[in-house]
Amino acid sequence: MDKTQPSATSFRISVPLVLIVITAILFALALIAPLWVSAQPAAQEQPGDVIYGLVSIDGAEVRVGPDFAYNSLGRLPLNGSVVILGRAGDFYRSWDGRQWLEIEYGGGSAWVYARLIRTSVAFNSIFPTGRLLPRNNDGRVPDGFDLSTEVCDQWVGEYTRSGDFFAGDTALTVTYPGLTGANAYSVITISPSGLRTAFDSETTTAQILLEDLPNEAGTYTWRVAPYWTNSTYRYQWQQVCLLQTGGTFEKMLTGYPATATARAAAGQ
Repeated sequence: MDKTQPSATSFRISVPLVLIVITAILFALALIAPLWVSAQPAAQEQPGDVIYGLVSIDGAEVRVGPDFAYNSLGRLPLNGSVVILGRAGDFYRSWDGRQWLEIEYGGGSAWVYARLIRTSVAFNSIFPTGRLLPRNNDGRVPDGFDLSTEVCDQWVGEYTRSGDFFAGDTALTVTYPGLTGANAYSVITISPSGLRTAFDSETTTAQILLEDLPNEAGTYTWRVAPYWTNSTYRYQWQQVCLLQTGGTFEKMLTGYPATATARAAAGQ
């Protein structure tokens, strides 16, 4: 037998060996590929990217605000291109009239029902810039709101704070602008670590109580939002506008750590 020719046994051994090597290479590529892909920046996730939309029907109606109750400003042509500024509402399973897009329009901004616009990103990925109008038990917009312009554009004015926890005050008094149609307000304080505490009021003045705040010290931010409600139950309040920042305040360490230190100093 010619010894230069490979035997059947060596051939049978080499085939599994090649398959093992190929499998190992493919496995390594499978591990590396996701890492490489994840390192590539997604265009729609980049801050500041312009989001575009394409009008899907002829005569899509443009409104003052994100609700069919608002006045109409005009209509958009089929396949017209628009720049998306933000959204109001959320998409869950289907379009139900509560999903709206804010667009550039006439040198300013306006709103279009989101189902009429095909966007370059998913609806829920668009940054929220507005709120839906509240509804009463009949499903109508409550009386008192001025719908000639977007309601939250009317919510303007001065924010003030008086009092100082470091001066011995146990409460801070904050004021904020009122909104026509709203009948409740909620001031939200945000601690340095992100803990939130609500202080509700039926007027444009609220009290931030030291005893209700978290123990931690540092700079707190206070924000406020207007609500409409016809119920005494807090969970049934309907938020009218997005939270606006009123200002900041400083707070010392309170609660258990401070109490323990005081007792130790007193020998208790």
